[in-house]
Amino acid sequence: MSTGQIIIGIVLFAIASAILYVWGLRKSMTQAADLEHILLSKSAARVMQYLKHHPTISQKEVARQIQNVKAGLFWSRKQVQVQDATVFAKKLTRYMLEQQLLEPAGNACYKRKS
Repeated sequence: MSTGQIIIGIVLFAIASAILYVWGLRKSMTQAADLEHILLSKSAARVMQYLKHHPTISQKEVARQIQNVKAGLFWSRKQVQVQDATVFAKKLTRYMLEQQLLEPAGNACYKRKS
């Protein structure tokens, strides 16, 4: 091996290491938002599953359905779980209304968007 090949190898290794470092740093910076989005998605799926068998759902029933929902990223040990279901239920219904999964059905109830 010539000196030029060794230098090129070292430079390529340094570039690959820098790319992996930046990728990992970016992932760790967006981890909280990613976990929150996954928790909202899993909770919304649970509510939609409930609505397959029931015509409407109240805010109180949303809170009951999403109790103890957990979310985690496959590359991280960190997980989030619904701690206060009544507070998170309000956030979830807002999210589901924005995503057009639900529509108001009167008397603080919601139904599936048709």
